[in-house]
Amino acid sequence: MSEFLTVRLSSDKSAPIQWLVWSTAQDEVIASGELTGWHSLSELSDYADKRQVIALLSSDDVVLSEVDLPAGSSRQLESMLPYLLEDDIAQDVDELHFTVLAKNAKTANIVATDKAWLNECLSELKELGLNVFKVLPDVLALPQSEQLTAANIGDQWLVRKGDYLGLCVQSEWLGMLHPSDWVKQDGEYLSLASYSPLPELSLANEQSWQSVDAPLIMQLLTQGALLTKVTMLTGDFKPSSSLLKYWSIWKKTAVAAIALGVVFVGQHGLQVSQDEAQANAYRTESERIFREALPGKTRIPTVSYLKRQMTDESNRLSGGGGGYPMLEWMMKIPESLEATNSMTLLSIRYDGNREEIRIQAQSKDFQSFEQVRVKFSENFNVEQGQLSRSGEWVNGSFVLKREQ
Repeated sequence: MSEFLTVRLSSDKSAPIQWLVWSTAQDEVIASGELTGWHSLSELSDYADKRQVIALLSSDDVVLSEVDLPAGSSRQLESMLPYLLEDDIAQDVDELHFTVLAKNAKTANIVATDKAWLNECLSELKELGLNVFKVLPDVLALPQSEQLTAANIGDQWLVRKGDYLGLCVQSEWLGMLHPSDWVKQDGEYLSLASYSPLPELSLANEQSWQSVDAPLIMQLLTQGALLTKVTMLTGDFKPSSSLLKYWSIWKKTAVAAIALGVVFVGQHGLQVSQDEAQANAYRTESERIFREALPGKTRIPTVSYLKRQMTDESNRLSGGGGGYPMLEWMMKIPESLEATNSMTLLSIRYDGNREEIRIQAQSKDFQSFEQVRVKFSENFNVEQGQLSRSGEWVNGSFVLKREQ
């Protein structure tokens, strides 16, 4: 898949939920927005259709830490992690889900979050049709640097340090970062590159804060999430192996296939007879359609004659340009419009020389245009024009071209 839906989630279900649809093939944002809370998540179901979903967890709801490993503990690391962190975490460690991000002989970088909450997130998204393939803390989707990187999202600032550390700070508390040791390394201040405009803060001269030009923050986080290998879908949340998950189904299918094979061999003669009858029925129906479409032609000597006459008539209707027949275009348009019942066509114009169809339409919401664009893209190369709202109506256009 080349299109992804990214959703940023918080344990505060009334907090705004930022989302974005990104196309790696077109290298552009398809759609983006902000929901008012978890009760509005169902609005993303259509955007998740045929797209993989990235869930970014607010860094407020995760613990990112680097822990020192006792000698010889590497093999038992997974079972030891809760006990290595229990003195630093207020919550019962048995209620947390841990993921090891990186480790060496002496240290390990881990991320932890409430197990029940993560399970609730994934279950609710799955129920709404959102196929989550990656989960990670939002701060680890920021650009990676030897210094600090930061970005503002909503009323919070995300600050990343190194490969696997980061934190989330309320905007009004951002100035408190400067005097802390967290922004230092070997006693020296780390410079900070911000992908959002810097707030008006009184900052000491020892630390350099600079603003960097950047795209939409959710676009920045989506691109970072696609590049990183970090995911919290581990342990109990690791997707089941397709082979193991469907092995029992495959066994039953194999047995059924053998049985059906025996039946098919015995019924082969009967099937051939039925196929011939079906072919005759198709031929009869084709001739009926031919005579109905071309009432002046009643004699049909061969099947090739029928195809040739229909093709000639199709080319005539397309302007005689010898290009892609207009009838084939028009037959595919209604099935695409079935994606929504709220869209009204204002005009359809076919340009035989340029081999394109231009459609002017209106609807009562922007979502209808996205649904129709997705359906059109199954049969055409689609260029969607600018959408504009006039009163209660949203006006827009599509240019449909033949798929190469």
